[in-house]
Amino acid sequence: MFSDKLGEECGIFAGYSKNGDIAPHIKNGLLKLQHRGQESAGIATGDFTQTLHKNKGLVTEVFDDIAMKKLTGKFGIGHVRYSTQGGSNPVNAQPFLIDCAGGCVSIAHNGNVKKAMEIRDEFEKNGGVFVTSSDSEVLLRCVISDLKKPPDQWSFEDIGGCLKKDFPEGAYSLVFCLPNKVVAYRDPCGYRPLMLCEAKEGYFIASEDAAFDSLEVIKIVEIMPGEGVEITETGCETKNWAQCGSESKCVFEHIYFAAPASTIFGKNVYQVRFELGTILAKDDNIKPDIVVPVMESGFTAAIGYSRESGVPLETGLLCDLLAGRSFIQPTQEARVNKVREKFTPVRPAVEGKTVVLIDDSIVRGTTSTAIIKMLRAAGAGQIHVRLSSPMIVNTCSWGVDIPTKSELIAHRFGTEEEISRAIGADSVRYLNPGDLKAVFGESGWCYKCFMGDGFVY
Repeated sequence: MFSDKLGEECGIFAGYSKNGDIAPHIKNGLLKLQHRGQESAGIATGDFTQTLHKNKGLVTEVFDDIAMKKLTGKFGIGHVRYSTQGGSNPVNAQPFLIDCAGGCVSIAHNGNVKKAMEIRDEFEKNGGVFVTSSDSEVLLRCVISDLKKPPDQWSFEDIGGCLKKDFPEGAYSLVFCLPNKVVAYRDPCGYRPLMLCEAKEGYFIASEDAAFDSLEVIKIVEIMPGEGVEITETGCETKNWAQCGSESKCVFEHIYFAAPASTIFGKNVYQVRFELGTILAKDDNIKPDIVVPVMESGFTAAIGYSRESGVPLETGLLCDLLAGRSFIQPTQEARVNKVREKFTPVRPAVEGKTVVLIDDSIVRGTTSTAIIKMLRAAGAGQIHVRLSSPMIVNTCSWGVDIPTKSELIAHRFGTEEEISRAIGADSVRYLNPGDLKAVFGESGWCYKCFMGDGFVY
């Protein structure tokens, strides 16, 4: 993916370990979710009381042997973060752990709740003080304020009632670790995914089912919109906490955010990306020598394009996976520097060749320009860019870090020809919005970022 693009709030992993401490299971789960957030990581564990460890950095950097030994207990929650609501300050790393009324509670959150900032303002007018700039802390402080009793007396229904009252709108999946209990909630419209796993080792919740790969899985189910889960030592129970609203599942989970091995909203990510790539290849009027993917999220679509067109797939861009996903960097300058660190063109593969470059989307266009310059410097001839999503013409209110409209290249230029000239490509072609809806369906999905104000495809 071009690094001038998107960021998504985070990944969460939580649950209960039947035998021994849960921290190693959480760490393994967060490693599988690292692609969802590389800015910071944290784990809170315990039984009646809890211990928290978090910091900026990758999972392997934050959780060394010393840190893991301190994280004891059979219950716990974990988080990997990219900042959308709340800045890139280390204090905003999650989970958040608060001692209150003779007990402790922690929270981790994936998504965005806009009303949280309004509620924060009201708290502060009445003398409330916040440690972070995150909406997750607002969520937790609201629940504490509403319930006014020790966390060991909080029920699943108590918390769900607070969410319905204080946050009737939002795109979130969130988990709480209470004394000897973990509870989780998925928002009524189902913007963000949440999965439940029963395994020999215990019961676990995660943003994606790929996070359960290190467990001896018995069963995996999707937590549906308006549903939640209560996990105790005696087992787990799925419950409704809010009436399911108009489902608006985020299509960018499949286009970019999720791991190819995951099945999100009932659709396998690899299969969807492969299909989008085959659609791009149909009726394409160019005759390239090679197909080059922009790793990682462009790779599967490139396989589909190559298979459909018969044009060979080449690794024309080496990708340093240890450099991390460039979209997750907190500033534009950092994103541009990251793409230079991450990608290296392979001259023997691209020199003198007509290249079709496959990626999932372009937002600002700044670092897409940098990648095309790299390939030209390596001797590539023509470069034709193909995107496995439609033009992004609108911002997002639900946790995807799409910039202001004035920054969107499709908003500024408007046509594929103008965008092609702006980024230095020989041509650019996006996926048709109708083709995207043919893959996902007309209803039940959020397509807002592909729709201009007052216009629906």
